[in-house]
Amino acid sequence: MKVMIRNVLVMSCSLVAASGAFAAGPYIGGNYSQIQYDNEEIDSDTLKIDAATIRAGFDFTDFLALEARGGMGFDKDSRGIVDFEMDHLYGGYVKLGAPVGDTLRPYVIGGYSKVKGEVSASGTVAGVDYSFSETETFEDESWGAGLDFNLTDTLGANLEYMRYVDTDEEEISGVSVGLRSAF
Repeated sequence: MKVMIRNVLVMSCSLVAASGAFAAGPYIGGNYSQIQYDNEEIDSDTLKIDAATIRAGFDFTDFLALEARGGMGFDKDSRGIVDFEMDHLYGGYVKLGAPVGDTLRPYVIGGYSKVKGEVSASGTVAGVDYSFSETETFEDESWGAGLDFNLTDTLGANLEYMRYVDTDEEEISGVSVGLRSAF
């Protein structure tokens, strides 16, 4: 992982000097996300939670941006014996993009996220009894990919997949759509 982070930093430094259509400076936006929670220990079905995320960042060039995010979940999902309710998430990320014309920019994103939520289980799976309810903070390196669309000079739309947490036992990921405004 250290090699990947080093390579991202080297690529980022080489892209700082470039400029173009997407180099808009600071931006702020909001996304609707469907967060998915999987628990390998209990072998549960995927739980899906609706969430809202606010993001703020700075486009240094067409190719490089830094972004911070914070969000919260709206509901709780239950499947089988497992319940999951997301309280909040936040993180910081480096975004590397490659503009395709003036309106489309595919990108990859990587960084670090923290997600706080309540996990509970009550029942039997494969002969094992589970009965617990815990508020947990999950944290991990995060990565994803997406598309930014310029709608006007200052308004854009976004579609993204993000893997927030991926540990041996649990995975938290999400698909998001949203808007952003540059100023």
